[in-house]
Amino acid sequence: MTFGFGNHCSTNWTILLRKFMIYKYLLEIKYRSFFSLITWSFLMINCYYFKETLLYVFMRFSFKSNKTNLFYFLTTDVAEVFVAYIQLSFYIANQITLIFLWCHSFLFLSAGLYKFEYAYLRIITLTTLVCWTTCIFTLNNFIFPTSWDFFLRFQEYLLYQNLTFHFEVKLNEYLIFYKSLYYLCNLIFQVAVLFFIFLDLFRTNVFIIKKLRKVFYFIFFILSTFVTPPEVLYQLIMSICIILMYELLIIYMIFKTKLGTFK
Repeated sequence: MTFGFGNHCSTNWTILLRKFMIYKYLLEIKYRSFFSLITWSFLMINCYYFKETLLYVFMRFSFKSNKTNLFYFLTTDVAEVFVAYIQLSFYIANQITLIFLWCHSFLFLSAGLYKFEYAYLRIITLTTLVCWTTCIFTLNNFIFPTSWDFFLRFQEYLLYQNLTFHFEVKLNEYLIFYKSLYYLCNLIFQVAVLFFIFLDLFRTNVFIIKKLRKVFYFIFFILSTFVTPPEVLYQLIMSICIILMYELLIIYMIFKTKLGTFK
């Protein structure tokens, strides 16, 4: 009877301990979600407070095409400016909050991971952040200015054909054009994270990586076609940059595998 009672008590303690751990994790998720919501709210308030400055920063990305540095927006609705400011603040707050949530998810999961799992997830997190930063830098300094300049050139071509088109930018369409390029460019740059995972899975079999190299090159050219303006020079530059990143990842994986075998 004593043995049965002790076994029954240990079972109850195990169930209570599991319930306590589940409650602890759910409470941590609730607090992290609450802090993320507060972060998003403060970001929205700050972005809207500095809305004119943010709009000027976004306008600067197209000044490369505008030789006179004179730029104005056309509005056809009374509430269009207010809605554009709200959309701009919403867009910036969402992007920063997504990175904030990703870091919180990494910290939440890291407590229950083994050392090699923690190191692997940390590398993926750092690679994601690097790709996101590279995407923003490339978009603002190369992709968006060249795309904007490409579409503005049609006015100059039509002047030689006795046709005149006067281009006036609408505020909401300008922001939609930028956000569309950003989402597309960010999606393509985050594909590098998937390539990193793929190369890590097949790092012991270099033959498979070499066999699929032509397929990846073709995919890179297709992705570059979607991101860059429809000109061969821009597509080649973008494709070469992605191919160099891919080859550097392969070299890194090969050296990592060789060092692992020596150890």
